[in-house]
Amino acid sequence: MFGCKKNLGFIISVSAVTAVTVLICVCAFAFSGGTLTYKAAFYFICYRAPENSVSASSLSGTVASYGGAGYILHYDGDYYVTVSCYYTQSDAETVCASLKRKDLNCSVLKIETEKYRLNSSAKKSAKLYEGNLNTLNSLSFLAYECANGLDTGEYNQSKAKGVIDAVKSGLNGLLNANTDNCFTKDLKALIAECDDKKSGYVYSKDMRYLQIAIADAIINTALS
Repeated sequence: MFGCKKNLGFIISVSAVTAVTVLICVCAFAFSGGTLTYKAAFYFICYRAPENSVSASSLSGTVASYGGAGYILHYDGDYYVTVSCYYTQSDAETVCASLKRKDLNCSVLKIETEKYRLNSSAKKSAKLYEGNLNTLNSLSFLAYECANGLDTGEYNQSKAKGVIDAVKSGLNGLLNANTDNCFTKDLKALIAECDDKKSGYVYSKDMRYLQIAIADAIINTALS
C-alpha cells in the first residue's frame, strides 16, 4: 500500500546537483568492430514485481494515482512498474527507504548499459547511434530536472511546458537524422508522448514518465 498521497511527489524529488555530475561522467563511447560501447547507469524505484504485462498495467494506474511515474519497463524478460528514476545508487536508496516508511512496497532496480552489438549494416551508423544515445540521455535528464522543479515549486506550468517543447525539439532533431532505422519507432513514440503530456496540466509524475520512457529507449533499443 501507498502512504500519504500528497507527500509522494516531494519524497521522490532529489537535488539535481549530484546527478548533473554523474550524467557527465557515466557516459562513455567507444566503437570496435561490431560493438558500440556506451556506459550509463539508471536506478529505478519499482513498485512490487508484477507477474506479467496485464498485472503490470493494473499496478501502473495505482502508482500513477499516487504521484509516481507508473511507467512499465520491460527489461531482461521481466516487467517493472516504475515510480521514479535516479542517477546514483545513494539517491535511489534514500528515496526508496522514505517510500517504504510510507508503506510502499518498492525496491531499487539498477540497469547499466555497456555494449551494444552492431550488425554489418549498422557499423556505418556507429557515430550516428553514439550521438543518438548521448542526446537521449541529456533529454531524459531535462525531464528529470523538470519533475523535481515541479515538486519543489521552482517550475510553473509555463516553464514545464517549455521543457517539454525543448525535449520534443531534440527528439525531432534526432528523428530527422534517423528517418528509417532502429531508433525511428521509439523517437516517434516519444514525440507523441511529449504531445500527450503537454496537452493538459503537467504534473511531476508526467515528467518522470517521460524521463523513464526516454531512458527505456536508451536501454532497450537494439542497434541494427
